[in-house]
Amino acid sequence: MSIINRYLQREILLPFFYALVVLVFILLMGQLFKIVNMVVSEGVRIWDVMRLVFALVPQILTMALPISFFFAVLVGLGRMVGDGEVVALKAAGVSPYAMFKPVLQLAVACSIVALLVSAWLAPWGMRQVRQVTFEILQEKVTLALRSRALNLVFPGMAIYMGKIDRETGRVAEVFIEDRRSGENSQTITALEGVIVSDRSSSTLLLQLEEGTIHEYDSRAEGYRITDFSQYRINFDIATLLGERGQVRLRSKALSNADLLRKIALKKSQGRNSVGTQAILYERFTQPFSCFAFALLGLALALVPVRSGARFQGFVFGLFFLLVYYLSGMVSEYLAEWQPPLAIFFFCLPNLVFIIVGAFLLSIKQREVELSFVAGSRFFTMAKSATSFFSPHHSSNSRHKRK
Repeated sequence: MSIINRYLQREILLPFFYALVVLVFILLMGQLFKIVNMVVSEGVRIWDVMRLVFALVPQILTMALPISFFFAVLVGLGRMVGDGEVVALKAAGVSPYAMFKPVLQLAVACSIVALLVSAWLAPWGMRQVRQVTFEILQEKVTLALRSRALNLVFPGMAIYMGKIDRETGRVAEVFIEDRRSGENSQTITALEGVIVSDRSSSTLLLQLEEGTIHEYDSRAEGYRITDFSQYRINFDIATLLGERGQVRLRSKALSNADLLRKIALKKSQGRNSVGTQAILYERFTQPFSCFAFALLGLALALVPVRSGARFQGFVFGLFFLLVYYLSGMVSEYLAEWQPPLAIFFFCLPNLVFIIVGAFLLSIKQREVELSFVAGSRFFTMAKSATSFFSPHHSSNSRHKRK
């Protein structure tokens, strides 16, 4: 039996690695266009780009590992069904339940790897993404500010610079409208200045020279003009990610202990902590989807060739995969509706799909076909039975007897 188990695992592992590489590449494609543009247009160093790609991979693996395992089970066992090897195994006394043992062993290994990646490696990768992004934006200021254009990249500020020297960071003909303080706005003009980056605080420092500040106080209804020889303005680089993206990126970059402390702090302050809890619960529930996918994959792959639906299991697999990740989104809404039951709602998709997979596998164990053809036959029989007992059918029968 161990030889058969190893053979089944080999048939699954090879498609798993192929699917994993392809899926990681596909998920990276959305970011690669931005990265290539940074290299070609903005002159970002290749080494920084490689660091950014390497840091993104752990977060992508959290989704790619379970999906790749699911399709590996479908493809590997589907190939064996198509070649008649599963029929030979059943003739030798190997039942679907017996085939599930090596698949379950792979599911355990995949879940452990996915859990390590999701709970520890992915947060580290997101911290690296933040660090590398900040370094790129600090070193290459032209990613944030453009010469001879109105720059609105920093919230609450409109910036115009006539000239920007990319080598020295010197700027000229500066006009800034600053509304970050709320009701009081400032209009700042300067002949020249210099941009300096501060990596420790993730800020850009604009040091202006020989300029004027025009400030209007709406409460006191006063207007003030101030001349200066030197004046400094701080730009928060984190705001370039957007407020929502910044908060989400920071939360995903936190370690598990930091997330627990953040959740406890929000609860003590009476604030909503569901968003932070969702990130923590996803780290520890999503990897166990491999068990549900193992059951579903085995049940859907064992479709008899004589039914003429060799790709039926693959189609059903896509459907279940879509429903699974949609149910994850529903879990977030349910967690917001009932925060005390948040952990249950995030475990619910795995529990439901494990039950569905076990049910489908029990049907395969009893050699019962569950297909579109069987469903259509059942519908036709039910329709015939309904028409037989209908009044119209009874009147026609009486008329024929007469």
